[in-house]
Amino acid sequence: MPDSVVTPLQKAGINSSVLKQVYNYMSEEGLRAAVLTQILKTLPESGEIVLIGHSLGSIIAIDLIDHLPEKLHVSRFITIGSPGSAQILHEKHERLLKRFPYARVDDWTNFFVPMDPVTAGRGLASVFPGAQDFRIQIPFAKNNPFAHGAEQYLAHPAVGMLVADALRPPEDVPSTGTEIAIRIDDTESDALFTISYGLRVASKIGKKDTAARYEDTLRVLSDEFVDGVRQRLPQGSSLPVEVEALAQWQLPEFPQRLELDDAVRRVVMVSFTNIIQPFEIEIGDAQTEAIPEFFVDLGYTSGDGRRVRDAITDVRKVLARSGGFPAGRLALAAAGLALIAAGPIGIATMGTAAGAAAITSGLAAFGPGGMAGGLALLSGLASTGAMVTTAAATLKGGDDGVVSDPASLAIRVASSHALKLVGEQPDPHLWSSLTFAEGTVASHINKLTEFSDPKSEQLMQLVQTRDTINRLMEFANDNGLGMKAVN
Repeated sequence: MPDSVVTPLQKAGINSSVLKQVYNYMSEEGLRAAVLTQILKTLPESGEIVLIGHSLGSIIAIDLIDHLPEKLHVSRFITIGSPGSAQILHEKHERLLKRFPYARVDDWTNFFVPMDPVTAGRGLASVFPGAQDFRIQIPFAKNNPFAHGAEQYLAHPAVGMLVADALRPPEDVPSTGTEIAIRIDDTESDALFTISYGLRVASKIGKKDTAARYEDTLRVLSDEFVDGVRQRLPQGSSLPVEVEALAQWQLPEFPQRLELDDAVRRVVMVSFTNIIQPFEIEIGDAQTEAIPEFFVDLGYTSGDGRRVRDAITDVRKVLARSGGFPAGRLALAAAGLALIAAGPIGIATMGTAAGAAAITSGLAAFGPGGMAGGLALLSGLASTGAMVTTAAATLKGGDDGVVSDPASLAIRVASSHALKLVGEQPDPHLWSSLTFAEGTVASHINKLTEFSDPKSEQLMQLVQTRDTINRLMEFANDNGLGMKAVN
């Protein structure tokens, strides 16, 4: 149900027996402290527990997570029938669970029923990002027209299986010494690359609170990635060594060393990418400052990393001078379509068939394997939440392609500039791509100028796109990437 319906009902529920106890707990600090103190007295100081909260108990359990003894580990946190998504409960009160303690709580699973009036048929993830919501169906209780009872929730097989798994985890199959080593595939390798880069980025964030939130976000994405790898493995197989290291929150070693040109292109691409998409956290220059140390992780020198960092910084300054293209968040624009990135670089929405063709041909200019290779990369990155635009898939050089949006062109310019600085061959098709893009956009401007209003949105966007491309061309020419470089 929409908020306009749910909120008045929940406000009415505050004055009834349904939500009154929850509201009292949230609003009366003395009562809240007394309840938490009483529960904490019954808990051990260390070890592992399974924590389950129903209805009011789920609110108390969420609150309790923030106050558990430091050495007490929650192997499974389950909430059922929780009213925690009701905004009325959080108004004028101290917020529950400001930051989820991933280091001490393995997993938070929330079950809700569409016809449960206490949950209003809603999960918790919209208010508590650490929760994973699952909608289930349970029978109505006798003499009760609503599906909310703890017994009904706990009797559901999915809930019971989770509790059983937490109390008695499945034993690993003993090693026989004859197992086939499981290797990660290409898309998983790309995702591992992105997460590893993210770990270095987190170490460069100056503000402690921001760094902690960024690390927690990476943990969520890493857990999803590890779970995805685990699900594809044959039963009883061990995780690949690199993934197992990530599961233990350790910096993984890469399965194979990248060639320097490939490493440069990959790092340039992820540096322009919001690698924690769909989350957004302002981290300043951390993504570029992390590059020198990340290059050491890749088996190269920090000097190479500094040169790549400087190349990216140079191109971002060009974009910033163009106006409308801030250093961390590129707006994508191409002839015949408007693309706004979900993050600094995001999966774009294509407005026209011509726009789709432009992006497809732009992807074909990169690789490996042209479009198929580029899409495989995107699949791997998307599995970590790093939603990278197809036009930005600059892993390899390749055949010349038609690319008119300034974001993908900026990444190509940055890649070529970085490659030249580290002594590698720049993209031989860069200048032709820039000139073709400038000509394509200019022709559309000329066509629209004849009849359109001077301040029409599409015309102004195309003019901005042309100006950005011109600045990129000027930069490329000044840095030895222009026509002379081609000849």
